[in-house]
Amino acid sequence: GGWYQRRLRGNMRTAISTIQCDASVNKLAISDESHHTIAIPFDNRHVRLYDLQGTYLTRLPRRSQPGHQRMVCSATWASDDNAANLFTCGFDNRTIAWKITVDHDSHR
Repeated sequence: GGWYQRRLRGNMRTAISTIQCDASVNKLAISDESHHTIAIPFDNRHVRLYDLQGTYLTRLPRRSQPGHQRMVCSATWASDDNAANLFTCGFDNRTIAWKITVDHDSHR
């Protein structure tokens, strides 16, 4: 263990932010610098979006959108140049493409 390992251990003593969840969390995804958004897929068929400070932004699906019928096991972000920028997959054998736009200023 050199300097890097000692430095890494020192930085891991205190959490920068914590998100308390009411369901099991699966493979989360963090967006690029343009969104600064965390997508967290849950066992309860929802995906919740948070900012990097842990502030809740929204939930997928909204009432007007179809969503997963079973557990969501993974989420991944794509470039905003695409028609969709978030992809989720679940145990319902579906992959869903979402177009997410987040206004962080409205959630402060």
